[in-house]
Amino acid sequence: MQIRRNTKAFKSILEIVTSCRDRADRQNLVRLYITRAGQRIADRIAIEGNKSEAAFFYDLGYQAVLNNLNSSNHQLYQSDDVPGIYYFHSTISKDWDESPFEFDVLVKEEFSSLPELPATREKGKEKEFMLPTQQTKTGTGQKKPAKKEKKETKETAAEHKATMYINRGPKQPDYKLKRDLLFTDLDRIAFRNPQLTKKDVLDYYDKVSEYLLPYLKDRPHTVKPQKDIRDTPSWLHEVSNDKDHLLFYVEHGATEFDVTMSKKNSANTPDYALIVLDSGSEFVKAVQAAQVAKQILDGLKLPSFVKTDGVSGLHIYIPLDSSATFDASKGLAEYVCKLIRLKAPDLVTVQGHDDYSYGKVAVDFSLNEEGKAVVAPYSLVASSAAIVATPLSWDEIEEELRMEDLNYESVLSRLKKDGDPFEGFSRKKVNAGEVIEIMEEYYSFLF
Repeated sequence: MQIRRNTKAFKSILEIVTSCRDRADRQNLVRLYITRAGQRIADRIAIEGNKSEAAFFYDLGYQAVLNNLNSSNHQLYQSDDVPGIYYFHSTISKDWDESPFEFDVLVKEEFSSLPELPATREKGKEKEFMLPTQQTKTGTGQKKPAKKEKKETKETAAEHKATMYINRGPKQPDYKLKRDLLFTDLDRIAFRNPQLTKKDVLDYYDKVSEYLLPYLKDRPHTVKPQKDIRDTPSWLHEVSNDKDHLLFYVEHGATEFDVTMSKKNSANTPDYALIVLDSGSEFVKAVQAAQVAKQILDGLKLPSFVKTDGVSGLHIYIPLDSSATFDASKGLAEYVCKLIRLKAPDLVTVQGHDDYSYGKVAVDFSLNEEGKAVVAPYSLVASSAAIVATPLSWDEIEEELRMEDLNYESVLSRLKKDGDPFEGFSRKKVNAGEVIEIMEEYYSFLF
């Protein structure tokens, strides 16, 4: 019997499974089974009956049930043949009774307030079985066991069949996390040039996390591509302060992390002013514009840092002190952009100010507003290539610089060899309001 999603019965089952997910006694409330592809409920194997790896299979199975309940590609059924058993059929295959489960009678006591409670069953004694292991080779001097002809009964044949087809699922990577995360579809292609799998992306973020997380800490962020995560764990927050959060989003499809310029608890106070240099497709022009910007920033005695945007441009950061407002940071960035254009009018155009821009580098200050985000240092960029938004030293801003050389492999090597060029970011900060006053006094007549 099919249980449709908009019914009270389905909603009650979803509520029970979700509520039990983090409970230590969930095995006493929800019992799980295994079926191999193509099998029906009659061929199910109780996870509890596997004495060797029951906990491992229970974790995988429980997550599968929860994922299927939240998936529009899976439909929930209640068995007409085996009372109390629930299972799923996917849109791809209706021949496989996926992820069977049942509720213990204790559920009716604990969740009595829910409407249309599911069918329950008393706990019975489950038949034990062991996972198949590889046969070891017979060593020198050991006698091979004699072959015995034995006619299988129907019962022994069924037991043999049960132990032959248990799917262990994907081998889980060990990222030394605080929480239990299940990683799926590890072979799925995430980038095509070069070809990287989802596992490669997870590995990159695992290795770069100690460098990336300081730039995400306490800052609201967005991820690309954006996906609706229906089943969010209770520990998930809008900021990513640990590797668990980072890899959770990657597991759910994220490849790029964009962060705001202010922290969650000081949303009106930006930590830096940002200038964007967008070259379109001629990255060498962005490099030339950055060299001009560096001359101006040095002349103004302003500290500055530079990183690639992972596509075809560069980002320039000016650290600000705690008195900054977004109006001040935007005003400071606008002044610098106008000075860059004044010094190199044939090379750059100020975004939103100039009409003629073909073949020029667009210098942009418009991101200096509350809530707007920019790709974080050391984040991969959501595109066909596995390019990283990479912090650089100003000495590296030369015309020989190539964006494609700053990829997921080379960046890790750079960090190991030379460290983070943004390491001294917070050591020298400026008062945006005071700088604007000086610029207005000495340079306002130029505009």
